[in-house]
Amino acid sequence: MQTKCGDGSIMICGIIGKDAETKRVGEKNSVLSKFSVCVGERNIDGQNQAIWVNCTCWNDIGKAASTLKKGDYVFCIGRISKSTYTTKDGVKKEASELVCEFLTAVLKDVLPSVDYSNNSTVDSSPDVPYSDDLPF
Repeated sequence: MQTKCGDGSIMICGIIGKDAETKRVGEKNSVLSKFSVCVGERNIDGQNQAIWVNCTCWNDIGKAASTLKKGDYVFCIGRISKSTYTTKDGVKKEASELVCEFLTAVLKDVLPSVDYSNNSTVDSSPDVPYSDDLPF
């Protein structure tokens, strides 16, 4: 999922494709973590292709992101940063990434289980009695 907010920031949620890469950079020894999130699929020429968003996290958020592993489900808010680079062949290209201002991992135990064989959701929540007697 991906959504643009009124202030220009972008919200995404999805599954991490591989473990976050973390390093320290610059004179201030700042923490930098990078990872990619699959936010959905789109149909291109009759085939479904994954939509990936490259994410960058700095300092405290970078420290938190350093623990992310392949398969983790995350929710991120940030701003798009674009940069240009030149390939070895001399072709100029543009790259975009989400610079995260907020990041949280979603616990897998909270997500519903999905049985794709019959397109139904398996209810993994505990049995809670239902009551019509509401106080309002």
